[in-house]
Amino acid sequence: MLRKLLPIPLRSLHQVSGHAANQHQQPRLPGGRARRLGRVSLALLLVALIPLTVWATTREEAETAIAEAKQTREEAIAAGVTDSPTNEMIEQAESVLPSRQYTRALQYAVWARRQDAMAMELLAQQEERKAVGDAAKAAVGNYQEPLDVLEGLIARTQSEYLSQSDQNLMMMPDSPALWTAADGEDLFKEPRGPNNVSLEECDFGKGPGVLEGAYVELPRYFEDTGKVMDLETRLVHCMITLQGFAPDDPAITKRHGSNTDHMKLQTYIASLSSGFAWNPPMDHPLEKALRDAGEVMFYRRAGKADFACSTCHAESGKRIRASVLPNKNIPEEWTKAISWPAFRVGHDHVRSSQHRLRGCYWQMRQASPVAGSDASIAMLSYWTDAARGQPAILSDMKR
Repeated sequence: MLRKLLPIPLRSLHQVSGHAANQHQQPRLPGGRARRLGRVSLALLLVALIPLTVWATTREEAETAIAEAKQTREEAIAAGVTDSPTNEMIEQAESVLPSRQYTRALQYAVWARRQDAMAMELLAQQEERKAVGDAAKAAVGNYQEPLDVLEGLIARTQSEYLSQSDQNLMMMPDSPALWTAADGEDLFKEPRGPNNVSLEECDFGKGPGVLEGAYVELPRYFEDTGKVMDLETRLVHCMITLQGFAPDDPAITKRHGSNTDHMKLQTYIASLSSGFAWNPPMDHPLEKALRDAGEVMFYRRAGKADFACSTCHAESGKRIRASVLPNKNIPEEWTKAISWPAFRVGHDHVRSSQHRLRGCYWQMRQASPVAGSDASIAMLSYWTDAARGQPAILSDMKR
């Protein structure tokens, strides 16, 4: 009865389990054995390549490389490179030749040759920089373009402060300060004020109308006023006494920004001293007294932050955010620091020494010196004395 009910014949349990087992034994994709075989083949291939790389270099090639390295070593010695380790490299190259390590010998020789070639290139660059620096130093006392002065200082010192802005170096030949100075020249020679006279009779320390090299010898004592004066105070004096401007006239009172008469005149006058060495006179007792007072102010800590000028400018490595700060004790850095007027890229204006002085005191959170006061003149006297002998960069370009 049961057989009649089933459409297919019954199979034994053994037959059923055997059928299932056969299903699991169907052919499969290459597995672990194939992968192992592939790894072994790759390893054998790499092992086979090792002798090929060792034997790829012939003895003749290695000996030629050693000979070229020796020739380069002789050229390097003739050029003045005497402290190179290439002799040891060449000796190592020769020492492995007997054991037929030609590729290694070739590599040692190539390293030796590259070492000497690089050393000669660096030496040539150093000599070129020294020549540029010496030429710029020899030219001190004569007019030089601001960029030429700065590049000469960089060549001599490799100062991080002097060379920190490639953009400013590229823009200096086309500095907006040039336009400001050109406008200043027109104002200087133009008859102006109630007296309708020019400033060509103003004496800035080297005689009436003589401007070349005058700015770098300020501040200085003037007998006609009995005071030590900087460029700004002397300019005010001449505008009032020669041209007849009233002390409250906008031509006198407006002193900040490239569009003011004051900044135009200061930029022009100062620009004619570019390349001249800072040389403020110290002959009169008041000149020495103000310089000494400025030194005290430079190191005096005060204000809510307890800062002094020396906090930022008495050692190397100081920064404000990304800007490297100048060290007063390195004259080549300090001459750039005090080379004002300068075009400030961040302000989009030419700024003066007095403006920079007040900016420094604001950053120190101290009371700002009054423009033209004895305190401001004292600080500027110390500034310029610290850069004595270094060429001025006028007009400079700063961040």
